Amino acid sequence: MLGNYLKISRRNLWKSKGSSAINIFGLAMGIAACFFIFQYVYFESTYDQFHKNAANIYRVPISYPGSESVTPATATNHPAVGPAMKADFPEVADFTRLASVSLFMPAYTLSYKDAKGGEKIYNEDNMYLADASFFNVFSYPLISGDRKTCLTEPNSIVISASTAKKYFGDTDPLGKMLDMNGSMLEKVTGVFKDIPDNSHIKFDMLVSFSSIKPNYGYDDWSRAEFYNYVVLAPGTDVKKLEAKFPAFIEKYLGTRMKELNLRLSFHLQPITDIHLYSNYLKEAEANGSEKEVSLLSIIGIFILFIAWINYINLSTAKSVERAKEVGLRKVVGAEKSQLITQFLTESFIINLFALIVAFAVIFCCTPFFNDFIGKDITTDFFSDGLGGKPIFWFSVLLFFLVGALLVGAYPAFVLSSFLPVRVLKGLKTHPGGGISMRRVLVSFQFILSITLIASTVVIFQQFNFMRNGKLGYQKDQVVIVKTPVVKGEAMFNALHFFKNEILNINSVKDATATTDIPGHMIRFRKSVRRVNQDKRHNFETYLMEIDQNFVPTYQIELIAGKNLIGSDSSKLDSTGSTKVLINEELAKMLGYKSPEEAINQEIVFTWGDDVNCKIGGVMKNFHQRSLKEKFDPILCYSPSINDWRYLSIKLNAKNAAQSLSQVEKLYHKTFPGSPFEYFFLDEYFNRQYEADSQLSNIFILFSMLAIIIACLGLLGLSSFVIKLRTKEIGIRKVLRASVVGLLILVSKDFIKMVCVASAISTPVIYYLSNAWLKNYAFHITPGISVFIIPPVLLLTLTLIIICTQSLKTTLTNPVKSLSNE
Repeated sequence: MLGNYLKISRRNLWKSKGSSAINIFGLAMGIAACFFIFQYVYFESTYDQFHKNAANIYRVPISYPGSESVTPATATNHPAVGPAMKADFPEVADFTRLASVSLFMPAYTLSYKDAKGGEKIYNEDNMYLADASFFNVFSYPLISGDRKTCLTEPNSIVISASTAKKYFGDTDPLGKMLDMNGSMLEKVTGVFKDIPDNSHIKFDMLVSFSSIKPNYGYDDWSRAEFYNYVVLAPGTDVKKLEAKFPAFIEKYLGTRMKELNLRLSFHLQPITDIHLYSNYLKEAEANGSEKEVSLLSIIGIFILFIAWINYINLSTAKSVERAKEVGLRKVVGAEKSQLITQFLTESFIINLFALIVAFAVIFCCTPFFNDFIGKDITTDFFSDGLGGKPIFWFSVLLFFLVGALLVGAYPAFVLSSFLPVRVLKGLKTHPGGGISMRRVLVSFQFILSITLIASTVVIFQQFNFMRNGKLGYQKDQVVIVKTPVVKGEAMFNALHFFKNEILNINSVKDATATTDIPGHMIRFRKSVRRVNQDKRHNFETYLMEIDQNFVPTYQIELIAGKNLIGSDSSKLDSTGSTKVLINEELAKMLGYKSPEEAINQEIVFTWGDDVNCKIGGVMKNFHQRSLKEKFDPILCYSPSINDWRYLSIKLNAKNAAQSLSQVEKLYHKTFPGSPFEYFFLDEYFNRQYEADSQLSNIFILFSMLAIIIACLGLLGLSSFVIKLRTKEIGIRKVLRASVVGLLILVSKDFIKMVCVASAISTPVIYYLSNAWLKNYAFHITPGISVFIIPPVLLLTLTLIIICTQSLKTTLTNPVKSLSNE
């Protein structure tokens, strides 16, 4: 019997090659899209789970209850937190700390001289200081070296495999010496595999904390700039441990909190939650979003449902052609259960073919998808990824069986319910409510399609707004040159000479030296208050060292006061002679009612000791970071002994390449032996939007796929409707109905469904778009286009499909349509 079912199924599939191909292709697209979405969701949801002890590793961030507006919570904490927790709490089995090397030096250059006298020298950015216990806590694979001792000794450095290749080629790097900043030799004691993409913190090099001094920071409660991680003993009750934190904080920070009128709070953050659920200040990397991952999961399910609905519509659309087959089978004794089994067999075969095609599509498209999203999400798929988990293959089998049964059941019961007498007489061949069910299904597709299109429009408009929004300064045609790492009076003078010589290049409009540039968080963050206030009124602000060319080079608007001049450069002391610039945000936080009121007022900021200074000017707020973030409070000053890291050069667009060549020659002449490194500010600033760009691309891709699959459903239902109304169309043509009138007749039901779907989806779009845009400090307001473009686009596609399908029938000679009456 099964052989007979398979033979009939094969004949029917071959007989209806067009609809079979659409069914298989539509289901395959839905399965493949669903796979890629859930592979991405799985990847985003499994950050840091590759660590063997991931379930017991926690980060300890710091927050300031009741004062978040002026002192935001940070992912970092005091360096003494980890050691103190290990000493005070038996639940803490181990700890480790990380800190960016930039906390201790403005920049870092590494060089290596081989035995033949050759030298390789590079500026490095991705370097951290780490405790000796780092590789005991984390499971980053070590290629060579002893993970227990590689960070124990002073001046030890552990490097990534790609870094080892860069400096040492194919030579064994263990024991080799890297020269840091020309003043510190670091011995390579280990090589680790390149950090995987699904790690919340990424680095190329680790330097031992003992390189600074033994037990560095074990008693330091003044510098909350370190990432602290603790390993809890298995079975520890996290809530009970956190309940001990208030007393712990009072023990070590109680005096300081009273002095500053400050409240502090610690909590334990699971390392596996950091990527999707953490949004603290000073995150090591840009994190993902649990909301966006959930939204993508919903889209994946919707796409699969749309594909299944298409199968139902296309299968029932063929019911007219198979009605007589069903009638004859019933006349010769076929039972309803046998007919159902026959149609379910066809459904299983089509779903099996679709699954095979989907796997082929996945295999071929995976490299392109990885490039598209900028992450390799399929590394070790069959070992550590989804493919290595039995639950994945069980889910694939379950989805296949349930999908084939669900999408095959409705057509099977519809077809098997035809009454043979009515069918063979050519009477109505569908049970009551059949068309209504298909209309409901297609209307549901329309709602999903409109919502997806609207989501894509909102994401695109917000992303475009962030990329092209006004920043408060000019970033185009600004090239950034990194200054040499080694500082001192001689280098300070050389830097001044270099800057002045650059200004003599004809195509250079202006240049400024600073410690920070737009596009990242300002490195220094210190306390500030008005001079007549005590320390209890301190709050955090960002400090940036600039010269007098900063404002004109970046074309920042001064809304009160004057720009700094050369004579404003001074030592940082308590005399009150230091002139500073502040932005509107800081003026407001200091309590001044207007920018003008702030001019010539004295304030105090900490730089080791208290520094008294006078406000010389107020800058209009500008976006130091992306438009996702609020305006940062910023204080700019020009110390006589500076720590400049960058030289920003404003170029003439016509001669940019020639100017860069001249700048490079001058750089090598002024700083022989230092690597020349530059980048354009607009490109650097836009790197902050890479995650948003990826999200935008993913939404556009899968929204297009969902719409394409939904269009296949339209193809099925329009085919079904037109077949039912073929004779009606013929009669109307005999009665002189026009082609345009007939097209309107056929399409008006679909137009109604689009209108109903638009009305239902509008409040959904409004709610979802506003909820999503709240994640951005600066965002668009959804305009009328968000609610107009999706239904108009969908209506246009619908009319194209319906009219294309209907045109052949409306142009057919009515004699042919009525010939079988």
